[in-house]
Amino acid sequence: MICLAFSISSWVVHAQTDSLKETVVTASRFEEYRSDAAMALQVITREDILNSGVTSLPDALRTLAGINVRSSNAGQFDLNSSVDIGGFGVTATQNTMVLIDGRKLNPIDSSEITWGAIDLSAVERIEIINAGAGVQFGSGASGGLINIITRESKQNGGKVQMIAGSFGTSKATFQADHLWEDKSFKLNAATVKSDGSRLNSQSQSKNILMRGRRVVDAHSYVFAELGAAQQSSGLAGGVVAKVGEGDQRAVKFNNANSSIASDSSTLRVGGFKALSERNSLEIDLSVNNKNSDFNQPYYDTTDSFGTFLGAGFLTGTGRSDLEAQTLSFAPKFKTLLANGGNWVLGLDYYKADQSGVSYFGADAQQLILANQGLGFTGNIVTDRQNVTLNDSAIYSMARLPVNEYASINLGWRTELQKFNTLDVNKVSGQQISSGQHTANAYEVGYSLKVGSATRYYTRLNRSYRFANTDEYWGSDPITSNRVFSGELRPQFTRAFEVGYEYSDAHHQGALTVSKSITQAEIRYNPSYFRNSNLTDDVARLSLMGSYAYTTLYGSKLSMTGRFQKAEFLNGLYAGQTIGLVPLTILTASALHPLDAYTKIGLSVMRVSNQNYDVAPEAADGKDKMPSFTRIDFFWSHQIVKTELKITVNNLLNSIYSNYGGYSYVQAPGATGASNYYYFPSDPRSIHLGLTYRF
Repeated sequence: MICLAFSISSWVVHAQTDSLKETVVTASRFEEYRSDAAMALQVITREDILNSGVTSLPDALRTLAGINVRSSNAGQFDLNSSVDIGGFGVTATQNTMVLIDGRKLNPIDSSEITWGAIDLSAVERIEIINAGAGVQFGSGASGGLINIITRESKQNGGKVQMIAGSFGTSKATFQADHLWEDKSFKLNAATVKSDGSRLNSQSQSKNILMRGRRVVDAHSYVFAELGAAQQSSGLAGGVVAKVGEGDQRAVKFNNANSSIASDSSTLRVGGFKALSERNSLEIDLSVNNKNSDFNQPYYDTTDSFGTFLGAGFLTGTGRSDLEAQTLSFAPKFKTLLANGGNWVLGLDYYKADQSGVSYFGADAQQLILANQGLGFTGNIVTDRQNVTLNDSAIYSMARLPVNEYASINLGWRTELQKFNTLDVNKVSGQQISSGQHTANAYEVGYSLKVGSATRYYTRLNRSYRFANTDEYWGSDPITSNRVFSGELRPQFTRAFEVGYEYSDAHHQGALTVSKSITQAEIRYNPSYFRNSNLTDDVARLSLMGSYAYTTLYGSKLSMTGRFQKAEFLNGLYAGQTIGLVPLTILTASALHPLDAYTKIGLSVMRVSNQNYDVAPEAADGKDKMPSFTRIDFFWSHQIVKTELKITVNNLLNSIYSNYGGYSYVQAPGATGASNYYYFPSDPRSIHLGLTYRF
């Protein structure tokens, strides 16, 4: 029979004989049973991904976990997407941390994750923490955390996969594993390409990941990993209208031929060593490089030049290049206590260097030189920016059993960030700033097991985030010239959650209620064109629940959803809700095997209406972005080692958007006015995939 699903949670509990006994690593950064984690911890397994029609990691998070995923240029593979676990709206990228095998993927500026660097075929499972993870991973996890765990080589073999679909979409994937004696090696490589459903919305990415591992003895191993990726996208821009209105496929005038491209590489080494029966040490060292190129040719044309009080000004830059290097070192020690508990002590060191150059075309340079003393200074015809961050943190976590059924979890972290910035721009010349900030996180949790299938938990925690490198800079609201916003203090979020989980051979269910309050939240104010620490507190409430049922014949019904609310707690805008935070996200998924070789699946997502992203002082009387329903379907058939799969996304061809706002919108001739804008969804698409396993 075909299973249907519906629920009130943001996470899926997948079918296992006893999912509470599955092993996870994100809660304490060491392997442990899920039942020992006093928090709402979601797990998406490799089986969940294979038994679905998802085509990318953001798609898996949206479809299998009910997480709010939005994009300014979604495309067929969601390359430019942000994920929002905690209801932070437009600042979700800065407050939702994304990791791969415990290594941070969030850039040090506010740009999106390079999703093209990770292919689904490399994923073993995805672990998700809700309601903050500041103790475990530090700055940037105030809303929650996503840890993508890549698969280990378990047997010789591999697969080749080819996909073709709508809008000139294609994908090729190669995966291979080889084991011999005490060594293993894995290789994942993928290339994807799509012409896009809008003008100038093409996208492509290439990635390769190689990992070698050697077992030194029964209690230790070492590994080395090398990865590289290229990702590029055309930028069609927003549609200047309310959702559903205007020409949804046309490119915005100033986005004609605009694009963003990035190259990244990673070298990672580490290992695990059991020092004794009770003590173990794990070390992880990684070096990452990323180069980005942002190109908007319109801003090199005279149509983008304006005049104010007799001085010429530029509305944008034609091209910006960005280079970033990061180094992270994360040793951690674990000891087993005599009473059955454990204690973890860790050190995180993180250094990031970022440099950027903004170039102006020949006509723009002439305008700059002709307006010395009026709008520009110092004959500077390129803008440059350099930022260096040094973060060092120490953290400690302990699980203390009360008896064989109950345990207390304690955690604490302190982190010091030192920053140095240099800005050379055409308006203010050279500006230098430096300083440091300290922030602390803590958590107290309690877990109670009732029998072998049920547990209750509660957790109180505090998380924080430092400002991203680009948040120190804003724009002058009249001339659009870059200005220094001032040093931004860390923001702090206190969260409380209480929850319940049940799991047996056929039924899995969960319910969690959480509430958080964020102080000194760092947010961009579109009315002033810069970031600041809010003087008002922001409160967020979330009710999550899930249910899954698996029959003896392999059919599965999964129901997930979330009720969430984010609003100003006090001050001038008390009670006003935050934009881009839908009140409810409900998902339903169904899997049914027609026979031993054929299966079909259906997934439904219902997202309620939500506020546009708009400055608080301008929010009164504004319309809401309408609710929408998206339905996806897949059919697969396996013949020996070959699988054929057909996927239909947005089956009903719904017209919707999950990203829009109301603010000053630029018009031709260096003019503009306040207006609505939105980024439309892709229409119905069909993908045909062929996979061969060897």
